[in-house]
Amino acid sequence: MTSRNPLPRRLLQAFMLAVPVVCFATAAFAETAAPDQSARGSGIDDESDEAAAVQAGSGWTLDPGLRLIARGITARSTAPAEDEVVDGNAFAVVITPSLVLAKDDVTVTLRNATTRLEFEDADRTDRWQNAARASISYDLSEATRLTAFGERNDNILAAEFTSTDEWEFGGEVQHSLDAANRVALGASWRIRSYDDAAGSSGDGIRVDGEYRYRFGANHYAFLRGRYDAINSAEARRNLTRWMAEASYQRPIASDLRLRGELTYQRLDFGGRPVAGGGSREDELFWPELTLIWSPGPWRIAGEARYVVRNSTDPAFDRSGYRFEVEISHAF
Repeated sequence: MTSRNPLPRRLLQAFMLAVPVVCFATAAFAETAAPDQSARGSGIDDESDEAAAVQAGSGWTLDPGLRLIARGITARSTAPAEDEVVDGNAFAVVITPSLVLAKDDVTVTLRNATTRLEFEDADRTDRWQNAARASISYDLSEATRLTAFGERNDNILAAEFTSTDEWEFGGEVQHSLDAANRVALGASWRIRSYDDAAGSSGDGIRVDGEYRYRFGANHYAFLRGRYDAINSAEARRNLTRWMAEASYQRPIASDLRLRGELTYQRLDFGGRPVAGGGSREDELFWPELTLIWSPGPWRIAGEARYVVRNSTDPAFDRSGYRFEVEISHAF
């Protein structure tokens, strides 16, 4: 565990709480529209590729990219072992190099994200995380794209355990019905190993669907659904999850956009019995508000959410807030 700077805890908490509030208040006075940008994804992170290749004539084109990210997080009263930050504060630094190769209708993307997470709580262990992804996309037409991918994640947090290594392989088909309407459907298979005393493992399917409506530049509405399952010889690691999400993003000033989101999740842990009979079942619902300012290569974002959690296990029947601030720069 790394040594910690004895910075007064109250000062850090005040900073973390103040930044999102100031950002959201500033948004109320914005008037002008913003230039068009990619708007896939939810939360602070963008799910689109960090770099996009520009084709110039025949042959392969090559476009390297690099993004550096710093995040500050504060959370209170969230369920134990279900989040990186529980009743405390943390700071994360992420370095994400990427490489995009393109030729005609084919695009190959290589990307790696390495994260260092430092906790304020001296009783928690700081951690390294890594995610490496390779994907290849083929444009069947101007409206339809097929993508296949493979991904390796090390030391990630999963709903069924806090330290998990994972391989994931899958694909997606994306189709634009017209300039405004786009749908996507994806599926993948995940293989997980857990850093627990039993050295257990698990695997299972994940299926995703998405509908996007584009009103205009930086102005979108999304509907998403997901089903995923993990099956393991260690019964405690068995998990079935359903998720539904709706989000709406609009520009409110030059380089500034605001996104609201509602998310519902149901998690069934069939191998975790609870007192009184039955097994652990969790239902989560949270509203979320994210403000993103992206002048040039910079990206500054603030996210606030309040998670309502109901569980058949009293230890997880808790609700609470989470604030996150992110600053990043693309090179």
